[in-house]
Amino acid sequence: MPSGGTHLSVDIASGDIAAMLWRRDTLVPVLLDGQPTMPHGIWYDPDHQQPYVGTAAQTAAAAHPDRYLPDPLQRLGAGTLDGHPDPADVAATLLQHVAAQAGAQAGDPVTALTLVIPPAWGPRRRDLLTDAASRAGLPAPVMVTAPAALAATGDPPPAGSCVLVCQTDIHPPCLTVLQTGDTGYRELATTTPATTDLDQTLAEQTLTGTADPTLLQRLTQPTTPEDQHAARAYRQSVRHARNLLAHQDRAPVLLPHPHPPTVVTRDDLHAAAQPLTKQVAAAVVDVLDTADVALTQLAAVIVRQDTDLPGLVDAIAATVGGQPTVITGQPYAAATGALRLTSGRGHNAPTAAAAQLPRTRVRISDLAATAIIAACSIALLVQATLTATEYPTDVRTSRPQLGAAGTLALLAGYAVAHLAPTNWLTTPDPGTETSTGALIRRAYLGAAFLGTITAALYGLAVGAHFGYWVYGPFLRWILIPGLPLAGCAVLIALTAPRINADGLTDWLRRTRPPVLPIALATAGMLLIQSGLTYTAPANLTNSPALVSTIGAALLGIATAWIATTSRLLRIATATVLGLGYAIVVTWLTSQTMIIGFLIVTTWWALRLTAHTLRLAFPTTGDALRRLIRNATR
Repeated sequence: MPSGGTHLSVDIASGDIAAMLWRRDTLVPVLLDGQPTMPHGIWYDPDHQQPYVGTAAQTAAAAHPDRYLPDPLQRLGAGTLDGHPDPADVAATLLQHVAAQAGAQAGDPVTALTLVIPPAWGPRRRDLLTDAASRAGLPAPVMVTAPAALAATGDPPPAGSCVLVCQTDIHPPCLTVLQTGDTGYRELATTTPATTDLDQTLAEQTLTGTADPTLLQRLTQPTTPEDQHAARAYRQSVRHARNLLAHQDRAPVLLPHPHPPTVVTRDDLHAAAQPLTKQVAAAVVDVLDTADVALTQLAAVIVRQDTDLPGLVDAIAATVGGQPTVITGQPYAAATGALRLTSGRGHNAPTAAAAQLPRTRVRISDLAATAIIAACSIALLVQATLTATEYPTDVRTSRPQLGAAGTLALLAGYAVAHLAPTNWLTTPDPGTETSTGALIRRAYLGAAFLGTITAALYGLAVGAHFGYWVYGPFLRWILIPGLPLAGCAVLIALTAPRINADGLTDWLRRTRPPVLPIALATAGMLLIQSGLTYTAPANLTNSPALVSTIGAALLGIATAWIATTSRLLRIATATVLGLGYAIVVTWLTSQTMIIGFLIVTTWWALRLTAHTLRLAFPTTGDALRRLIRNATR
């Protein structure tokens, strides 16, 4: 996917259409007509080429139910019937409608497309979908079967192991056995057993015994367009009642006018679900036999259901001998899993260790950033040394300022490491040691090592300047504040090569040290020390208090700048800290202010490290979040 583009994933294999965006390393659910999902159905008018979809189709179907097709994609590849729209045109209209709403939410056009399709769809229907995407003005889609997309929602299983995916949110249910490989998931066997339609069974149970004996026939076996529309509305009411029964004992079901609502109970749901539970459990054994997979070879079992079905998960668990992973009430699950496989978030996607970013020439501005940070480090060291007061057994100087000099020496290493992956070593072969991952590893290990060595040399130089043979105090003052940054650089070096290639560009942008606030903070510390020691430039202006006040304000603004990311919060915090520092600046408080700057600088490095770890191990973070959610329920 191009850097900065928008990757759209559309799930057309589930009961309703759902879509998810992958933009700027962020997953964004797409609202379709203001709802999480959109029905497959379309309403067509023979006098118009463009069918109605979404809420427009629902509105038109209420007035003219005879022109409503509840699932037109099922006819994809079967040819065009007289009086019906071309299924490829219908698919194009659906995709165009979803892409338009996704583009409006993202603010950018769709640059990559993934479609989640049923496992039974072969080359004929896949080619028709590609043609439909072209008619809709969208990129050629990458297609992922629904079982593979659902398998990708969890932690990646070991290579060569098998995964059983049970989809009971559709009718008939679909059971698929997959095997993991180097290029994704390979389908070993799939089956769609002839099972009882749960909604149909529940509908018949609730309609039995109603005052109108013809109502059961009209809603379960409709013949006229009006009855078909009433049957669809009734089935939707039954499905909604099933959702309510997960949290309560009774739920209402709406009947067509003028009939009053009826009530369905949890006992009714249990009775209706028993045949389905037995049939699915038996189908699990059959599909494993077809795939020639033993229970011991199953690394995971995933069950997707639209609502909690009584006894289903327990029956599958008893059959496979382990507890399945259950996906319930997550309309974006398949679309998200497909993005993991196709947008660079999946475990089979290329990483920085095997990627080669385009090389660019080193610009003056790139070198200037490193030079500015290095100059700031040296300036702080020189001023703290020259303005020190010597005593027979001690030296009085700004120890936090010496620590800031050592910290900026390490940040200068970060600035060099930021340039290395894209500006050095232009060998084009991504499989060699000059890959982006190798450059990142070398650069950040070098930043940690050379930055620490430079800080140590600072301490030795200060000790030599004062003529002391014991350099311990100076080394501690300069080294200790920068050690967390050195540790962060080592962690980044070890984990950044695992970052998916599509996320590298944004990650590299974040690794650039904040040069301007560092320069402001350095100017502030120099002015504070100048005013408090009455050295240049304070002795030239004859206003040491004013010089210290200005320096304190600059240091407060720089501290707020680095500590915050939101623009409004940054402005508010900079105003408060700038004014506060300017008012309270003294020798003692100035040392605390510099320590505060060192803390937020360390916080910047920790944020960068945490972001790197999230990109390098995305599934670990998801697993931890699920664990925390389950523990707090």
